[in-house]
Amino acid sequence: MGWWWIVGLAMYVNAQPSCKLYGASKTIVSCKPGDNDYVLERGLVSDNNRTTKITLRGCRITNVDYESFENLPALKHIDLSQNAIRMLKLGVLDDALGVTHLNLSYNMLTHFPLGLFDQKTKLATLDLTANALVSFELGIFDPLTRLKSLYLSTNSFLGKDLNPYLFDQNKILSLIDFSRNDMSQSPDNLLHAFDNLEMLNLDRTFLSEVPKFATIANLKSLKQLILSTNQIKRLDNPIAFINLDNLKVLDLSQNNLEYIHENVFKPLRNVVGIILKSNKLTHLPETLFQNLPKLINVELSHNHLKTVSVDGFKGTSLKNLNLSDNKIRFLPVNFCSKLRNIDIILAKLYFIPNPWECACMNELVSEVKTMNILYDGGDFDGSHQVCVVTGKFVCDRS
Repeated sequence: MGWWWIVGLAMYVNAQPSCKLYGASKTIVSCKPGDNDYVLERGLVSDNNRTTKITLRGCRITNVDYESFENLPALKHIDLSQNAIRMLKLGVLDDALGVTHLNLSYNMLTHFPLGLFDQKTKLATLDLTANALVSFELGIFDPLTRLKSLYLSTNSFLGKDLNPYLFDQNKILSLIDFSRNDMSQSPDNLLHAFDNLEMLNLDRTFLSEVPKFATIANLKSLKQLILSTNQIKRLDNPIAFINLDNLKVLDLSQNNLEYIHENVFKPLRNVVGIILKSNKLTHLPETLFQNLPKLINVELSHNHLKTVSVDGFKGTSLKNLNLSDNKIRFLPVNFCSKLRNIDIILAKLYFIPNPWECACMNELVSEVKTMNILYDGGDFDGSHQVCVVTGKFVCDRS
């Protein structure tokens, strides 16, 4: 037996990932990559009656062979993320019937053969983030009747090409993430089958308006709607959110918002937080936030606001207000005290930086200190300009 055979064997051994057992009962298999790309095959992680979780994250896997997950009756979690898998052959996922969590994120997948998930009927979480998926065949998700969380972020499909019946069998889905795809021109009835959806992520999806598919009548269960980092300029329709009775968080940050209808938030009787930071707002309607009884957090930083009114928060439970990075020179006199007079007790008020008149800012700082309100005073160290000195020694609100 020549030395070349021994070297070749060592190279082969180093090529495959190395795996170890973890957990109190040694039921978790976690693998580290070898020195070369690897085709997952039977023998590396298969054939163990006790294994409940297999992690093959970043193991340089380029393909998955049949029977790679054979004889794993207790397996619940498979993590194949951060590999270089371009395709999955029909049947490679048919073993380990009890799997509830499958992570295929950060691979190079472009499509799935119809029937790939037919034996994964217990799947509750499917993560397809950061692949190159361009389309989905109608019926691909049909076997996943127990699916609760579906992550489709950062792929290459177009919302306008999605069949509106694609998710018809996923009736208990509670979270779907479309972020970082082009969801403009998506069918209005794309989510018509959902009665239990609680979280919808549409961050960076090239939207120029609030999409109808995100606010249709069956989405009364929705609790969090993320519309951040889009191109929405106006909220003109006063009944845009009329169906979202149970919404708790509305995120419209990093859009181009210039105008908001005074009644657009009125249907959101259960909303806790409204995020409007990083827009182009110069003015807020007086009644915009009024009579939203559960509203606690309002985020208005990085806009062009010159002031906000006390009465604008009547009928809320406001605790946290962020006004930093606007055009504010002053707030109404005794701003925090007047809020308390209408049963609003602030816990946090952020107001730096702004082009404050020093006298006006001193008034506010004194007030928040007296009332034990947390504020962003980190720049008050003498090395940062935090206000503008005028010729007057009192706050000029003219």
